[in-house]
Amino acid sequence: MRKFPILIAAAGVIATPIVMVLTFLFIRPYDVPEFVEVDSSESAFLIPLEGDTGNQAAFHSVKFLEEKKIATKRVQITHRWQQMGYMPRSGKYVGTVRLVKVDRRPITREWTKSHKTGTSGKDEAITAESKDSVNFSMGISCTANIPEDMAAVFLYSYPSKSLADMLDMEVRARIHQIIAEEAGNYNVFDLPAKKNDIMKAVRDDVVPFFKKKGIEITTLAMLGGLSFDNTEIQRAIDDSAKASQLKVAAEAKRAAQEVDNKTLLLAADGKAAAAKREMQGKVEVELVRVDSEAKIRIREAEGQAEAMRKVADARAYEAQKAGENPDAYLRLRLVEAELLRWKQWDGRYPQYVLQMGNTPSTMGVLLPPLPGDAVKTAQATDKK
Repeated sequence: MRKFPILIAAAGVIATPIVMVLTFLFIRPYDVPEFVEVDSSESAFLIPLEGDTGNQAAFHSVKFLEEKKIATKRVQITHRWQQMGYMPRSGKYVGTVRLVKVDRRPITREWTKSHKTGTSGKDEAITAESKDSVNFSMGISCTANIPEDMAAVFLYSYPSKSLADMLDMEVRARIHQIIAEEAGNYNVFDLPAKKNDIMKAVRDDVVPFFKKKGIEITTLAMLGGLSFDNTEIQRAIDDSAKASQLKVAAEAKRAAQEVDNKTLLLAADGKAAAAKREMQGKVEVELVRVDSEAKIRIREAEGQAEAMRKVADARAYEAQKAGENPDAYLRLRLVEAELLRWKQWDGRYPQYVLQMGNTPSTMGVLLPPLPGDAVKTAQATDKK
């Protein structure tokens, strides 16, 4: 009875390696899921790797890529078992689809001569030759991106290249070609004035050319100007540019002086006009004052004339009445004189008394009555 457990244990020890060997030879491994994530700046295309001949032929078209474009941001790559030997486990899992991603982010390249200013640390300036065979170089800045709706076009045009690769390769080569062609039309001393024309020709050719291939070039400009290999030519051009700058500065100074002169002239004119207006105002005020004083004097003269006329009329009337009744007139004047004396008397009596006529008085001399002819002459004079 004790032999059976021992036999069972021995059988178990022998069976374990056998099971492991059988498992290794006949059971396939576990198919681990494979996931790929798509960034927000990327466009993804899920390309089938297996299919009939018709589908394989359609792979090389923009329409096919547009149909395979996906919007999900996490994609599972499906697998199938590929048998590669006689044993069941002899094989591997292979993907049935391939996820191709196109990075659409903008890329900027600066191809310059100095390693301190360019994207790369080496000399990448665009070199060319003038019409009279003088070599020069110029820096170029280029920024490009891939629009969302042009991602399939880019992938069809450059199935195995990135945007950065194409900027450093085909785009730079195209720019170099156009610059060389345009520079060959001008002599060396004409090139500095034709820089803008050359860059316009580059943009007119390069931008639409790569737009058709899914690359949108947003910036294409010159960096640092022209640099000539011949130092003497470079010095001559620098001197010419310096002279031109001095001329421009002198012209600007002259224009500024003209502006200052005009400003001073306008200020002087303004002061003169203000002084003129002030003087006119003073004159007008003085005229108003003189006119007012004249009117006042006229009114005063008219009043005095009227008063004099009334006095003359009164005297004429008085003379007329005196001529008509001299005695009554004399008595009236005596009464008025007496009244005036009493108004002016200070309470003291005089030391002498004169008597004129029948009425005693302390007054001085009284005028005698005027004769009739004298009264008529006085009345005529007053009327005049």
